[in-house]
Parts: sequence; C-alpha cells; structure tokens
Amino acid sequence: MSFFTDDEDPGDHVAEEPERDPRHGPAEDELPAVVSLGMRWAVSTHAVVVLESARVFSDGVLFEVSRYVRRGDLTVREFQQLTHEERYGSSDDRGRRLRVGAVLPDGEEINDSHRPGAERGATRSVLVRRGGSGGGGAWRYRHSDELWLHPLPSEGQLTLVLQWLALDIAETRLTVSATDLVRAADEATSLWDD
Repeated sequence: MSFFTDDEDPGDHVAEEPERDPRHGPAEDELPAVVSLGMRWAVSTHAVVVLESARVFSDGVLFEVSRYVRRGDLTVREFQQLTHEERYGSSDDRGRRLRVGAVLPDGEEINDSHRPGAERGATRSVLVRRGGSGGGGAWRYRHSDELWLHPLPSEGQLTLVLQWLALDIAETRLTVSATDLVRAADEATSLWDD
C-alpha cells in the first residue's frame, strides 16, 4: 500500500450551484427587458454623465451609466487623476469622488456606499456599482459601469442622485418612471425552461 493515493481530478467534480443572493447582481439565467433612456444626468466644464439604459430583470434593475470626461485646460496629471481616481477618490479627499444614490418611490434613500453584507434575506434595498470599462486618450476619456438596484422599486417616480465634486458636479437629481420599469419587468424571461 502506497502512502500517496491517486489525486481526484477536479474536472470530474460535480458541484451544486450556490443559491444566488439577488442583492449582489442580476440573475445570470434571465434575459432582461431593455428600456432605452439616453438622459443627460449631469454636465460640467469637463464631464457629462449619461444614464444610457435600464435592463430590467424580474427582481431588479441594472442601469448603464456612462461618463465622458474631456481634458480641456487640465494638466496631464489632473486629467489622469480624474480618470483613474473617480471611483474611489484619492486618499487625500474621498468626498470629491463620484457618488450615486436613489430616492425610491416609497421615500427610502439608498446610495452606492452601502455594501450588501452577509445578512442574507435582508429587506433593505441596495444600489450597487458593478463592473465597468473605459478608455480614451490624452484629451478625452469615456467610462461605463452599471448600477444594480434591488429589489424592483414600487410604481411611482424613482429619483437618481449623483455628485462628483472633483469635476464640479454638485448634487444632481434625475427622475425616471419606476412605473415603466416595473411594467418592463413582466417582459424579462428565463433563458431556460426548467
């Protein structure tokens, strides 16, 4: 008898898919309804923030947000700092970073600073920034990422709130029809029938 046994091939292992926590993002097995928005959310000398669209799932909304930054009279260093520190802010002044939030139709206020913790089954709504990509050159930069709102809001008006002090954008609000989003959720379909 040998001291070492044959290693199990990890490729032969069949695992159960873990239960999805909807506070962290949309279902991966659902085809959302797409609501085109194309709304300018905020404008300053160096930046424009656009709410591009909403992908509506059965249990939440994934908003696509794009940010367009132009260098203008900024130095190369200032421009690089804006395009690379916008999400988290510099260690010197995190309050100047890009911040987003929402006022739900029922009056609940949420923002992207709250991180869904381990409290499974929590009833608090969440707004989570997800993913993102961007690129540009020495004079212009574009970045897109997503905001996941869970659960679906109730019918009424949804107010999205943005502030980006590093680019001279004070608190700015944009109203979207939550009623239209809730109705669009009926069009979301499962990718598989089982």
